[in-house]
Amino acid sequence: MIRIKFITFLFITIICSFISSCSKESGEGGSSSISGKVFGYDINTSGEITDSAYAGDYRVYISYGDAGTADNDVRTSYSGEYSFKGLQKGKYCVYVFSQCDTCVFNQNYFTQVVEITKNNQEITLPDFKIYD
Repeated sequence: MIRIKFITFLFITIICSFISSCSKESGEGGSSSISGKVFGYDINTSGEITDSAYAGDYRVYISYGDAGTADNDVRTSYSGEYSFKGLQKGKYCVYVFSQCDTCVFNQNYFTQVVEITKNNQEITLPDFKIYD
């Protein structure tokens, strides 16, 4: 009798694990990607733009779903490009931090919210514009 209960329990546990593993949420493990570029402006103490270019080695963050915290981050290439690959269907928030002399902690952030709606989707976001 105990053996039958154990086998039934084991069977139900395996089925529940299989069902829950099939329902995926935002995050890694998919076939889609989100990419873009970061463009930077160099600002002098008077607030004037002195130079501008695509920002290399700059950190870009991604939040899966409604997490509100960074789930992953990448650095831009020398040409300002970044990419998050292997993403599943779902909502994502991609963001960067920028210097801001009049903001709390001297930084501001810029976000872009996007939704992946199908497999193998490649989304390219508009450029982030940062100030330094």
